[in-house]
Amino acid sequence: MTSKIVEMHLKVLFDLDNLLADMEEPSYKEIGFAINEKEQSSLVKVRNDLLKKLPQDIAESYEMLKKRYKRAIAPVEKGFCFGCFQKLPTQLLTRSEEITACPNCGRILYWRGK
Repeated sequence: MTSKIVEMHLKVLFDLDNLLADMEEPSYKEIGFAINEKEQSSLVKVRNDLLKKLPQDIAESYEMLKKRYKRAIAPVEKGFCFGCFQKLPTQLLTRSEEITACPNCGRILYWRGK
């Protein structure tokens, strides 16, 4: 699996996780924006299927980071990790085609605009 496909899967997984978390917020339920159990279980199934498509080491890392942070992945812009807002080492910035982690916070990085 190419790093671009892995990155795309990670972004979709991240969006699904955020959607599922938002559905649990009381404010969403108050305004009538709720899904039924069948729809929610369907989203959870899609999430789990997507997680299985990732390489095992990346999937495990994602799940570990998700428990630690609200955001398991973070964009890179102008040389900064937008998870911890720290400047990334120059040598890391040349690896924009690889799946890599921030040396400071450990989040999985992706480059915006690619």
